[in-house]
Amino acid sequence: MPFIIGTSIPEDKVLVQSVSHIYGIGLSQSKILCKKAGFGSDSRGSHVTFAKGKNLENLAEATPLPLGADLRRFKNDKIRRLCVISTYRGLRHRKGLPVRGQRTHTNAKKRPLLKLNVS
Repeated sequence: MPFIIGTSIPEDKVLVQSVSHIYGIGLSQSKILCKKAGFGSDSRGSHVTFAKGKNLENLAEATPLPLGADLRRFKNDKIRRLCVISTYRGLRHRKGLPVRGQRTHTNAKKRPLLKLNVS
């Protein structure tokens, strides 16, 4: 099972679908990357050799956007910064309530709390 940017690629799934499991890569970007790496639309994860996997990983890392753990860290840092400076959005994140103006009268009572260590 090959790993690309810290994400395992299942051998039985279509490669385009599997590459889109990488955090920050959607289906359309996945199709473009697979086409540049020389994989067909029906290629599976079992068709990925070590050299082709490295080529695919290099193409993915060449994109100007952060991917994988870097993107997760970037997003969490933005939320943590909002909590630290006590903005309205930061307080809503801290309380586990909807952030973007959704109603709370009938919905959003039991949203799972995002655990941030903010002091």
